[in-house]
Amino acid sequence: MGEEPAAEQPRTHHAPPARPARPRRSGRRRVRQAALCLGAALLTLSLTGCDTAPKPSTAVTPAPTPTPTSMAQLRLPIDTFTLRPKEQATSEYLVYRAQQDCMRRFGFRYLPHLTEGYIAEAAATQREYASRRYGVSDRAIAAKFGYHLSDTSTGSRAPQAVNSLSEAERTALSGRTKSGGEAESIRGEPVPEGGCAGEAVRTVQGDTALAARKGDALVARLRRELFVRSRSDPRVTAVNKKWAECMRERGFTYRDPAAAVDDPRWDLQNTAPTRGERAVARTDVDCKLRTNVLGVNFAVESELQNAAVAEHTDELNSLRAQRDAESRRLPGLLRRYVHRRTD
Repeated sequence: MGEEPAAEQPRTHHAPPARPARPRRSGRRRVRQAALCLGAALLTLSLTGCDTAPKPSTAVTPAPTPTPTSMAQLRLPIDTFTLRPKEQATSEYLVYRAQQDCMRRFGFRYLPHLTEGYIAEAAATQREYASRRYGVSDRAIAAKFGYHLSDTSTGSRAPQAVNSLSEAERTALSGRTKSGGEAESIRGEPVPEGGCAGEAVRTVQGDTALAARKGDALVARLRRELFVRSRSDPRVTAVNKKWAECMRERGFTYRDPAAAVDDPRWDLQNTAPTRGERAVARTDVDCKLRTNVLGVNFAVESELQNAAVAEHTDELNSLRAQRDAESRRLPGLLRRYVHRRTD
């Protein structure tokens, strides 16, 4: 049901934000992965891991079932250990600004089109993907875009791709030579540990950046795998049936919300939404609200996440402390970097 969250990657911040791809037809689409493609070719992604989600060792405590009218009213337990969308977008922007400063020391002009407007666009993108955790749920977006992503979430400009950089620029950014060794200097300027990418992350996230990335990887894994586990809960199955009955009353026959997204009539990769797609999407949202699809899914997933939080208390509390410290640094860094020239 809905869109299976993508495997979220550690916040590596090597390359500028790419134009997010439009969601695939498959009900198991990984739309979250399209949100901010940060060019992770330069730093390891192995932190995401591939272990299975932990099996709760204690009984799952039932979570209350809310009756929200918007996903913006909900926050899953694991999300309390991470930055909010605007904070995360601000952090990413500042990392790019710090990369620019570092690259300038070597005489390179990097990310020339980056502006402070990135923050609002990235935050809006993250909020829209969050609103689709259980399928499209914003009636205004459904009415205008159907099952397509909105214009904000698909981006407005192409990135400066890592592979468009010269060999010297890639070395300065990554701290690695073409042969894979550690670079010592470029043009007589010492290369910082991890290159400009590493220096920038440390500038914004502090000396505990590596530990924080490990915590982010844990959060991403739990979000993904517990979401998948929640799909088989009888309450989710039951609310899917109620949603299908509501849709049938309105003249649309779909097994569950994922089937509506997967309708082969919608070309989510290319064409603009049709009138028919928008009509189905509006009805989809109306039936989600009528049958409380959002509230039931949230309650089921919250129960699973609460159990996981209890098993990973130390790691998650450490991550929250690191992110809280990062959040406190953001205002000062904004004053340092905002409105500065980047060329």
